[in-house]
Amino acid sequence: MATHDYNLANASGSAFRSDLNNALAAIASNNSDSSDPATTFAFQWYVDTGDDTLKIRNAANNAYINVSTVGGIGTANLGLAPAASPTFTGDVVISSTSALQIPVGTTAQRPTSPSAGDLRFNSTTTSAEIYNGTGFVAVGGGATGGGSDACFYENDLTVTTSYTITANSGAHAVGPLVINSGVTVTVPATSNLVIS
Repeated sequence: MATHDYNLANASGSAFRSDLNNALAAIASNNSDSSDPATTFAFQWYVDTGDDTLKIRNAANNAYINVSTVGGIGTANLGLAPAASPTFTGDVVISSTSALQIPVGTTAQRPTSPSAGDLRFNSTTTSAEIYNGTGFVAVGGGATGGGSDACFYENDLTVTTSYTITANSGAHAVGPLVINSGVTVTVPATSNLVIS
């Protein structure tokens, strides 16, 4: 741990060398200390050993900005979410008036080992769908039609993945409905399926 004012004053040989070594030690350790450096510079790196956080000085040289999460020094990716396949815990809040873009793909491009809650936009059916633990099901959407009409509810005419109607529920499909070979549609005793 070392900090320095980075001002190398005139001094005798050994004193100057000691001061220079101290400055180099501060650079090598990213100005690490349990409290902010007394002398600061715009864009100065600083490792806060008090809470294990990597910081950088802002352009105005009036505050430090956390580069890592608090306590992130010594943890993978400085405690930050990686760009590929990040995992979050707790609430994820997106403060925006725009939109959240979810994965888009055809029915054939559905993941082979989905997890319950996986959400995607199916470009074959042009609707959002979610994996409920046994199969992908359409999410909301409601009726559609030309212009501002909302007249038609559409469903696929071929069942390609085994599916069980939810217990104590009624289901409706417009047919004729083809159930592919090896695929099973299960209707519990407490449920009803109507094909019209």
